[in-house]
Amino acid sequence: MTAALVRWAIGIVALLVIDIIAEALVFEWLAWNGTTKNDWFFILWWAVVLVWTIHCSLRIWQSLNGSSD
Repeated sequence: MTAALVRWAIGIVALLVIDIIAEALVFEWLAWNGTTKNDWFFILWWAVVLVWTIHCSLRIWQSLNGSSD
């Protein structure tokens, strides 16, 4: 279970770093902040976060129930 939690935490940190870079650097450079041009990114962002959370939740659930990786 510990390995699954570590993988989940590393993944969430990586996703947050990507989001911060996109919002702070890329969107500012493209002048997309405060416009609807970046809506696709946030839809994709939340879809990836949801998929990551479901995937890791299943892996953690399997490790709690004693299933092998």
